[in-house]
Parts: sequence; structure tokens; C-alpha cells
Amino acid sequence: MKTDVLTSTFMRFRARLHGVAAGIAGPDSAEDVLHDAFCRLWSRHPDIGDESEAIKLSYTAVRNSAIDLFRSTHVHPRVAMDDIHEQPSDEDESLTAREKEETYATVVRLSRRALNETQYTVFRLHDIEGATYPEIAQGLGMTQENVRMTLSRARKAIRELYRKTNHD
Repeated sequence: MKTDVLTSTFMRFRARLHGVAAGIAGPDSAEDVLHDAFCRLWSRHPDIGDESEAIKLSYTAVRNSAIDLFRSTHVHPRVAMDDIHEQPSDEDESLTAREKEETYATVVRLSRRALNETQYTVFRLHDIEGATYPEIAQGLGMTQENVRMTLSRARKAIRELYRKTNHD
């Protein structure tokens, strides 16, 4: 019966778990991460008591598998601000809405390298995938207050990158 809890829970949250994996290891590696995470969980399925435990363990296993894969295939360089596309000159301070959206999109993409793993995971789950604080807290084994603080710090880092790209 516990096998059914693990399998059904993992499958029900598969889309969100895929998002976590894609956010950390990249979209091309997300399926591999899910398979690896489920295999890791399968060896522990007799110890999984209920659905809430299965959810927490699923998120943790996916996150850890994704981090392991990312670390094994990437170096973690910090992004130099020179890598961001050229901005309009100081003479043209009024950016169009489209230019602002493009700049923000660039900063969000680059934030992947600027944020630590937990910040990026929380940011992606909440702001991109729409997960709630309780869902994130349960999935990552954090308190809701820690999720809020982590998200706040991630947004602050992104905001600083955004401001820096607009003023440099």
C-alpha cells in the first residue's frame, strides 16, 4: 500500500517536480533527474508513512538529484555584469515597456547563476510556477517563514541585478 502512496504522490506532483528539476539542472536534464529521484525514493518506500511525507521526500529527492547533476556538469561562475546585453545610453533614459520586459527577462535568466540553489528553487516555485508558501515549505522541508525570507532575499538579489543593468 505504501508503494501506491509514493507512486501516486510522485505522479500527481510530477509537473511541479519537473519544474524544480528543470530550474536547477536545466530543461534537457529534467527527465533524467526525475527518474534518478524516483529510483532513490523507491529504495526507501517501505519507510514512507503517508502522503505528506511522500511529498516532502519527493521534492527533496528531486532537488538533491538536480543539484548533484548540475554540480557534476557545470562550474558555478558568477555572472559579470558585462555579460548582460548592452543597454540604452544615458541620453535615452525612457525605456519602452518592451525594453523593460526584455531587460527584466535577461536579469531573471542571469539570476540563475547569481542566486544560491535554495533561493532559485523557492523563486521558481513561487513566482514562476505559482506554488503556495505551504506547498513550498512542505516540499522543501522548510518553515513557511523561511520560504518567505528566502523568496524575499532572492527577489532582492534579482532587483539589484535589474537596477545594476539599467544604471551601468
